[in-house]
Amino acid sequence: MKIIEAITTIKAAMEKSAAERTDSAWQEAMTSVGLKSQGNKAQIGIDEDYVGIFSGLEVRLNHTWRDTSKAFAPGPDRTRLLLELLQGGSVLDSYKTGHED
Repeated sequence: MKIIEAITTIKAAMEKSAAERTDSAWQEAMTSVGLKSQGNKAQIGIDEDYVGIFSGLEVRLNHTWRDTSKAFAPGPDRTRLLLELLQGGSVLDSYKTGHED
């Protein structure tokens, strides 16, 4: 898969997930373009990177999820998706979206 196709697929899936307030579209896109999970690095919630290399450029999607509820103040679950294109560790471009449940 070419990098432009991968980025276009992921971005469309991110937008669909935000509009539908679900994770299924972007998760399916990760599998279809070949990005691999680097594991959840959060102790509470989710903070997970999905990474793929295309012609020397890194495509990374960071997924974070937080339950903002407190004992006496219920709050929404917050999902944030950040797509980045990197070269040599430097961010060339990025796109961010998310949703609250």
